[in-house]
Amino acid sequence: DAKAFLAAGWHLSLISLLSASSAEVQGAAAAVLGNLSSVPEFRDALLSDGALQPILQLLHTSALPARTAAVRALAIMSQQLMSPSLPADDAGAAAFVDAFFAADALPTLLAALGDERPREGVDGGTAEREAVAVLLLLQSLSGGHGGVRPRLVAGGAVEALLRFLPAAARYDKGASTGEMVDAAASTLASLALAAAAPPRIEQAGGVPTLLRLVESKKPAAVAPAARVLANLLRDEPPAGLPEAVAPALVQALSTAKPSAVVDLLSALSHVHGVCRNAFGGAVLAQLAAGLLKAVQDKENHEGCLASISLLSQLALRPEARAALAEAGLAPALRESAAAGWRCTELLLGILSAEEAAPQASRRSSCSDPSPHASVAHAAPAPPALHQPAAPHPNGAGFASPPAPPQYHSPPPAAAPFAPPPPAAAVAP
Repeated sequence: DAKAFLAAGWHLSLISLLSASSAEVQGAAAAVLGNLSSVPEFRDALLSDGALQPILQLLHTSALPARTAAVRALAIMSQQLMSPSLPADDAGAAAFVDAFFAADALPTLLAALGDERPREGVDGGTAEREAVAVLLLLQSLSGGHGGVRPRLVAGGAVEALLRFLPAAARYDKGASTGEMVDAAASTLASLALAAAAPPRIEQAGGVPTLLRLVESKKPAAVAPAARVLANLLRDEPPAGLPEAVAPALVQALSTAKPSAVVDLLSALSHVHGVCRNAFGGAVLAQLAAGLLKAVQDKENHEGCLASISLLSQLALRPEARAALAEAGLAPALRESAAAGWRCTELLLGILSAEEAAPQASRRSSCSDPSPHASVAHAAPAPPALHQPAAPHPNGAGFASPPAPPQYHSPPPAAAPFAPPPPAAAVAP
């Protein structure tokens, strides 16, 4: 009974044991307090009665079992405090985040990710449990409460996760490795939403690392890696990035487990949103086949809806309509329409549209320097009346448009990738 336990003050005795002279006692107390923290009443009482600070101090102990118990207790506390049901500016979450950084906890946690393999003289199972707890804690923190994402990025979390991911994926120990890879990539996906994160991911050679995870066919790696790429494909992504990631995402969709389909389709939708011409030729045909598979999988309801959303975007392009028809989408969509899916009935109408005559003035390409060239077409400004154009400094009568930004190559340690040349522009 939580009320009776708290009324007796037994939790205060456990808190006092966090400062015991024995590391073994400290670790045992932290483990019990962590378990108690899963109950909201206990968690609130522990935080208000001063349990957080001594647990944070245990992160700096040299005793691995005690440190692991402290990280695990913090992970449990943070799961409750960083819940999506709480507002992002929740006062309790903000206090937890401030205390976490005041205790200089982040460098210690990131150091635990330096090597996920058993170390000499260290219990391999305990070290692995510490890494799992660290990743779960970082994943909870990266949810965004208390303005924590920019602070995690500034503290080097992006680079640490990118170093950890490929090594963890290679060192396959079954379920525990899958859990670590999933947590690490999911954390990176959340951190990618911070303004300062995309350049750091690029500079650390993150895109090739993420593409290798997408191509690995490991369920725990494919979905979160695709989520990171989706979050990078926003605003004004680096030139060449959409074309570079599209083939790998399309290939992964063709062999993906149902659990990864929604994340892959989300990333592919982002690719199409920022660069319509990233899909063409064989890639477009393979994408159409993958979408057909997703539409037909009625047991994966979310994947089916996500595929219809992307199909609705693709169907606006004549060459995409031809590829979708070639893949046999129409019969599958008619089956869904007969079952009462209104959205597929509307999509069938678009697929039956005849190709309009091309109009050069309406053509668009993702290589257009305008940041929104793929979704909006601004009308040209009318010529000035009775006002000659000012001469350009180089003597020409007009200035050339600025060149689009170039996508930088990753560091030598990472496998470089070369995006294919953009496809020819098409009429929307």
